Amino acid sequence: MKNIQKARRRSPLTHAPLLSRIRPLALALAFAGAAPAAAQAIELTDLEGVEATASSCYLGCGKARYDAGNILDGDYGATGNTGLNAWNSGVYGGHVDLDLTAVFVLDRIELYGVSPYYNPFTLSVSADGLGWTMVAVAGYGVEPDLPEAGVDGVRYGAVFDVADGSMASGLNARYLRYSVNAGSPQWGYLVEIDVQGHVPTVPEPETWVTMLAGLGLLGAAARRRA
Repeated sequence: MKNIQKARRRSPLTHAPLLSRIRPLALALAFAGAAPAAAQAIELTDLEGVEATASSCYLGCGKARYDAGNILDGDYGATGNTGLNAWNSGVYGGHVDLDLTAVFVLDRIELYGVSPYYNPFTLSVSADGLGWTMVAVAGYGVEPDLPEAGVDGVRYGAVFDVADGSMASGLNARYLRYSVNAGSPQWGYLVEIDVQGHVPTVPEPETWVTMLAGLGLLGAAARRRA
């Protein structure tokens, strides 16, 4: 009888029903909760320390009129086309860079221009300031989806949004570059920029514990089967 019982303990068939129950349970435990909850959107351009710099500015960078910093002043052109609330490259080219202070996943980008100027541009993003990913090549136009009225009360500019497919999802970026396209009939001109995004999702400590517990059960089941 003892030999029979010993043989039963060694037989993998004896543990087959148990293994069939443990394996899906362990997998469920390992990956339960791994799918992150919906990330909360942040107005990234309102964060402390966000800065804008430019390759050139009409009248010179660092001055009140047409400096790159004006695209973050929250004016949206409401005070008129004065130059005190916009960046102007002063050339048929140039670019302005935005530093968001950290890497975020981008959800939406809003650009405000001045009607009726088309201002063809290329929008690019980078996580490290070295490698750049193109978001769009476009130009300004009447854009009802802009939440703020711009110069003369006209919603004029461009919007790129993950929700409607006009911007790719999963773009991780700390830097954003607005470049004036070659052959532009106007100097580079940007009144305001708003960027929304969220913090990249990483597993919470509780998720790691759950995953490790699930993997431990898988290991125990494998040892029993051996």
